[in-house]
Amino acid sequence: MTIYSASVSSLISGLLLIVSTNSNAYVNQVSNAPISTDRLVEFYETTVVADDIWNNLTNSFVDQYEAGRYAQAAVAAHTAYNLAENTWGPEDINTADSMLKLGIINETLGDLEQAKEYMLGSLVILETQLDPNHEDVAVVLTNLANVHFEEKQVEKAELFHKRALEIRKKKFGDNHPTVAQSVYNLAVLYDELAEYDNAERLYIEALSIWNYAFGTDHPYIANALNNLANVYMLTGNLTKAIELHEDSLAARRAIYGNHHPEVARSLINLGSVYIKTQSYENAKPMYQEAITLAENLFGQEHPQVAMLLYSLANIYHIQGRIEATPQIQKDDIKINEGSDVIGNLMTVANTGVVSVTAKNNAKAFYKKAVPLYERALSILDNSMGSNHPAVSAMLNELVILYRSIGKENKAEQMLARLSEYNHSPSDIHAQ
Repeated sequence: MTIYSASVSSLISGLLLIVSTNSNAYVNQVSNAPISTDRLVEFYETTVVADDIWNNLTNSFVDQYEAGRYAQAAVAAHTAYNLAENTWGPEDINTADSMLKLGIINETLGDLEQAKEYMLGSLVILETQLDPNHEDVAVVLTNLANVHFEEKQVEKAELFHKRALEIRKKKFGDNHPTVAQSVYNLAVLYDELAEYDNAERLYIEALSIWNYAFGTDHPYIANALNNLANVYMLTGNLTKAIELHEDSLAARRAIYGNHHPEVARSLINLGSVYIKTQSYENAKPMYQEAITLAENLFGQEHPQVAMLLYSLANIYHIQGRIEATPQIQKDDIKINEGSDVIGNLMTVANTGVVSVTAKNNAKAFYKKAVPLYERALSILDNSMGSNHPAVSAMLNELVILYRSIGKENKAEQMLARLSEYNHSPSDIHAQ
């Protein structure tokens, strides 16, 4: 999978910068050779036909790749490569372009060594036939950087991305959208390395260029806003994270409409930040809409729906525990990433006196959480099997809640399942 491109479409559009061979130019180059006029016309027509076929194969590769039909994309890439090599020769730029396509499809399919081999071959041809500082060289360098990053060779990935950025700045200036793509690529790399200061600076730089070039409603901008928001969340600037996730969500709604996976991702990301700030009433509608979207996109029994139901149930569970927590200690509770929020709340709740009203309010939240956990558990049982790791978490939550609302029989049933789960042989878990 390509990591750094703002989208698959941007990667593919980069490929198409490598133009096909101009048939007229090629004929002019050989026109002084001692061959007959009839022979020249015949060769010209053959080259034109090959050029048309090669262009069609290029378009087919793009279409198949973007549609996720990678086997068909691989066939198109191999056919284009064989045609280019046999028609124009192994050192032609069309051959280089086809090799890059083969590199990309091999990377996507997980054969990173083969991907590097094709990409390096493409790079050598382009540096020789065009120029080491040609913009098409930057396209290949970017893809090579992606492969090296997947191989955990971070220094090489950084080196290739920086060289691609340098080429693009020399060609297009500092404020071109293609330059912003290389800036964004480096930002993602530093983001992955937890070098958040560098990532923040570069995301902001890319956004500045793209905003000027495209306006606010563009997929690149939505992605960069989302990533920058995540940086702010990880570094503790939650107010800024919420602001940027809201902007990313608004951009994705404008670009894709309300029924798209990218919109769902923004809803989940925004909801998660609201949870961190304990803004539970703001978080709930984010997850509710994401659940509806997932049901429409994947079906009501999809595991993704189960996990979203689980997240929404957790919000109600946490709200209930907060209600059941003595007020004098409730204000001191901190929600930290990775902490056992519900467990901590239970410990605090057991150390003080809770009013009858607070207990009733807590039960009201618990009763909203229970059917969500139950449905999530049912989906996972049916789709992933009863030994899926998430099942254990849901069983634990249901034991707690059933006891809290006085359903001891149900709690015992969940405990029995949980005991069976925890003592299952390892070969059962592997099935």
